[in-house]
Amino acid sequence: MNNTISLEKALSETASIWVDVRSPHEFAAGHIPGAINVPLFSDNERSEIGIIYKNAGQIDAKERGLSIVSPKLPEMISHIRELIPPGGNVIVYCWRGGMRSQSIVRVLDMMNIPAYQLIGGYKAHRRYILSNLEQMSFSGSIVVFSGSTGVGKTLLLKLLADRGFPVIDLESLANHRGSVFGQVGLGTSTTTPNFEAGLFCKLHEFRSAPYILVECESKRIGKAYIPDMFFQEMQKGKRILIEASTEKRVNRLMLEYLDLSETNRQEIINSLQSLSNRLGKKKTASLLDAFSANKVEEVITTLLTDYYDPLYGYHKSDKNKFDLTVNADDLDEAAAKIVDYLNKLGGDIFGNGG
Repeated sequence: MNNTISLEKALSETASIWVDVRSPHEFAAGHIPGAINVPLFSDNERSEIGIIYKNAGQIDAKERGLSIVSPKLPEMISHIRELIPPGGNVIVYCWRGGMRSQSIVRVLDMMNIPAYQLIGGYKAHRRYILSNLEQMSFSGSIVVFSGSTGVGKTLLLKLLADRGFPVIDLESLANHRGSVFGQVGLGTSTTTPNFEAGLFCKLHEFRSAPYILVECESKRIGKAYIPDMFFQEMQKGKRILIEASTEKRVNRLMLEYLDLSETNRQEIINSLQSLSNRLGKKKTASLLDAFSANKVEEVITTLLTDYYDPLYGYHKSDKNKFDLTVNADDLDEAAAKIVDYLNKLGGDIFGNGG
């Protein structure tokens, strides 16, 4: 029985579960979207086997690997069995389609569990993503939402996405808000390989759409970088300027950051301290004192007027350089105006305008 599968065939499968048997560190660095990590070796165990391979040779490394994996196999196989969707199968991969994935597929086969080894492993998938991102072209337009911090760009995109419009939330893909406070409360930023894989999936999903809606971003978001191809399309795209009153902006940012745990408080303090070179030591100290006194509204207002607005300069923008300008004090009204514009741009094809 041939238990291997090509990447092209695997991607066409609709009832498969992807199982990544690499170490947790390898998985975190980059994996196939939707894959479940069921590692043969922990990070330390993988390191140990690598040292044995280098110092003593392949046979000794294999024997050590077998001694580590053998006690784990019953639990691993049971876990994989539970992951399989009804009528589905398992696609197992490692780095290059080598011994790790091959050994697990053989055991699954002995247990009558339908499983395939991905030819070329994760490396083949990574090449596939990079190649397709480089070659991808757009027949429609990229519509870029621009505007000052807190005006509601992300909220509007979510509102439109919920109504069925083709939205790519780049900050969500990057797990970062794209600012000096962008990582607060979010954990670890997405790696570039995982960001690119997620972006490709969204672009493939919207490949026939007349436009794609995104928020204006710099080339780097957290640890991830927007691919040159897509970033260039963003620069050429339609531009919508979103505006809102300072009061509304402050209120929206307070709602986003007010629910603070002790961990998040320290993250915010660290972020405030990082602004010392731009704001000066005196003003930074004043902001830290205000934050310590729970004067969050005062801190946010000062950051908007003294840091974010001068940094991005949207409040001084020439509105003639934008295809549409919308006030977003009322998000529903703003969304309605944007929908009218989109209907003229690409036709009323998304739920009669939402």
